[in-house]
Amino acid sequence: MCFIALIEIGRYNIQICVKDDDDAFLQAKTLSFEVVHFVNVGEALGQYYAFEWLSDKQLDNVDFETYSKTTHDAFHSRKDNVSELGQIISACQSLFITHFTNYRVEFTRRQANQVVRALVGEATLLASPVFYFNPPRCMNNNILNEML
Repeated sequence: MCFIALIEIGRYNIQICVKDDDDAFLQAKTLSFEVVHFVNVGEALGQYYAFEWLSDKQLDNVDFETYSKTTHDAFHSRKDNVSELGQIISACQSLFITHFTNYRVEFTRRQANQVVRALVGEATLLASPVFYFNPPRCMNNNILNEML
């Protein structure tokens, strides 16, 4: 599973892609919000929405990939953080304690996953959340390239 939060001025877009162990596409979701947050807060919110979606789907044994080093480090930190970022990370950690028994959260460079990046342009054009049960056309070439 991968997710990415793309922050633009006054707006952030979240792309979530669920793939199996062989990198085959399973599902995807895009969300777009108009908000004013620091970039790291928007990225942490993206992580929270990805975790929440998968906990609602009752998926387990999931490897989460994030493109935000700040969010990754905050999630794994043992330090208390009372900032807005810290509160969101705490909510993410609570989801894991309650809903996931076998998981891993890893940092991956943004360039490493072209499939999720293909959703970036798609999400910026959408006004409401969209769920994909088949790969959207914008992802087809990238999916084939990653599976080779």
